[in-house]
Amino acid sequence: MSPKTIQRDLNYMRDNLDSPIEYDYAEKSYAYTREVLNFPLGHNLSYEERVALVVASKTLNVFSGIPLGDELASAFQKITGGLLIDGEDLQSESLDNYFSVRTPGAGIVRDEKLFKTVRRALLEHLELKIEYQAKGRTAYVGRRLYPYHLSCIENRWILVALDADKNEVRTYVLARMKNPSTSWTKFERPVGFNPVKHLGTSFGVWTGKGETIVELEIGAEGSHHVTERHWHDTQHVTPLPGGAVKVTFALSDLNDITRWILAFGSDIEVIKPVDLRATIAAEAKKTMAKNK
Repeated sequence: MSPKTIQRDLNYMRDNLDSPIEYDYAEKSYAYTREVLNFPLGHNLSYEERVALVVASKTLNVFSGIPLGDELASAFQKITGGLLIDGEDLQSESLDNYFSVRTPGAGIVRDEKLFKTVRRALLEHLELKIEYQAKGRTAYVGRRLYPYHLSCIENRWILVALDADKNEVRTYVLARMKNPSTSWTKFERPVGFNPVKHLGTSFGVWTGKGETIVELEIGAEGSHHVTERHWHDTQHVTPLPGGAVKVTFALSDLNDITRWILAFGSDIEVIKPVDLRATIAAEAKKTMAKNK
């Protein structure tokens, strides 16, 4: 690097980044006049990019229910430093009057040890021991798991893991776990395991094998709930006369889509599969019986 390049960089740091640099005649070199803890980052960001970063930072509150939230907020502050407040017309505090992000919480994990233990087992390929309460059960049962993937689905933290005793890959809800610990038993995560493929055909938490085409018709009153949101990667929407829509999904399990359909009430009709149509009808009758 030539002396001119170094001089240019020093001038830029002093004049553009306001770094406390002066020439030290005794040492015959340039030096800081006071301690500088962090090099200023983001000095070349445009005004629009700074605004975008401030707005993006507001989405971090989605992780407020777990230890990851504090860690993310701290990391974001260290990375950005003071670059988001720079004397422009808008400063980060005043942007609250112009932008807001309302995102449902990413699942509360009240036991801080639980999340950290699961994360450690996942990243270090360690056997995870937990007590688990399955859906509809009151008792907790001990499980030995080999964690493959941790995901936030429908505002709940879901662990995809191999049940070491049953030799099956299943999904587990962190909120139903307690008394976590790791052993020194190491495992090899399958090279061919693809979390996107494993979770991609599920509508929510439940996953299964195979693929079922679900075809629905939603009336004009409820159609906007589908057209305005991305519910699933296989979602395909076709407009129908009068503002109604036909929507299709390719799913591996129907548990979660069943509850989703019931939320539409009488504004939705299941075209196929026939079994799902019968399930919805049966659930509707049970609801009517309880609400007479």
